[in-house]
Amino acid sequence: MHLPDSVGMITGWCLVDLGRPREAGEELDRQLTLVGPDAVRTQVRYGVRRALAYASAGEIDHACALTEPLLDGVTAVRSATVTTDLRRLVRVLGRYPDHPPVRRLAPRLGTLSRPTTPLEESPS
Repeated sequence: MHLPDSVGMITGWCLVDLGRPREAGEELDRQLTLVGPDAVRTQVRYGVRRALAYASAGEIDHACALTEPLLDGVTAVRSATVTTDLRRLVRVLGRYPDHPPVRRLAPRLGTLSRPTTPLEESPS
């Protein structure tokens, strides 16, 4: 619904899994510019995948810069797919524990990358 070019977006998504992170990041960059800011779930879902692509390509500063503005949306969306990609992102960024942007994001990423429990999902 919020994917103006679903083929392009899915191509970017798949390029990460195919081990072509630089190409994936570039394609996801193009695609995410077409997604409106009100499409929070789409921005977060594909934005985290884009950050993962750049981190996997060794662009740690860029990956952290892309991740930080998504974190509030991650909290709102609480998607299993996003959580899985966040865990993957945490593993990649974990190779750079002394990198200042990684240290800044680490506490929040650690919290957000835990799977939710049914208790956490139910309204109070």
